[in-house]
Amino acid sequence: MNIFYAPPSQINNGYAELLDQEAIHASKVMRAREGDKLTIVDGEGGHYRGIIRRITKKSVQVEIEDAQHHSRPKPHLVLGMGIIKKRDRLEFAVEKAIELGAAQICLFRSEHTIKENVRMDRLESLAISAMKQSLQAHLSTIEVYHSLDVMLESVFADNILVAHEKVDEAKGDINYKSVRNSERTLLLVGPEGGFSESEIRDLTDKGGELVSLGPNRLRAETAAIAFMSQFL
Repeated sequence: MNIFYAPPSQINNGYAELLDQEAIHASKVMRAREGDKLTIVDGEGGHYRGIIRRITKKSVQVEIEDAQHHSRPKPHLVLGMGIIKKRDRLEFAVEKAIELGAAQICLFRSEHTIKENVRMDRLESLAISAMKQSLQAHLSTIEVYHSLDVMLESVFADNILVAHEKVDEAKGDINYKSVRNSERTLLLVGPEGGFSESEIRDLTDKGGELVSLGPNRLRAETAAIAFMSQFL
């Protein structure tokens, strides 16, 4: 099933309007025609089904027949990830984390961060694509922070779980019960090279719990995906 994205501003008076790339994808790529049925999400929990009434060069107008609203699944999972040097690996990690249910992605610079610039336009486009691919109705937010400290001050969480390769596997089990009972849990993964010793001390001082992702040393993007997959 293909779904399309229209923000709430494009849904009014019983109609939804697809614009820009969404309109092109529907009319040119999927070859939708007037009278065809479409499924649309608005990124805020709205899920709509309707019939195409008009197609122009710039838009696809859909008359809504059925509208539902879905609450965001709990717990609210936030992935905090050190910025990865290679753009394709960073984008891969963000895309897959969203498909796996990350409500929010917080990218931060840390002591071992090499890359400075992040293409937010590409990441926001990826977020929309990942939302549609995984049939979700909520659009994940993506934010970039200049430091780990700034991110921790800005993101509220009931639990902070820190993936760390030097944790004893037998002692680094994830407390799933605590996560399930929380409103918001922050999962932290370092960049290439992981967290520094001073960052680990700061994280544990602030209530972070060090957890193991297994005996193998993982790339940063693999660790992010492995971490998120624990909560499917």
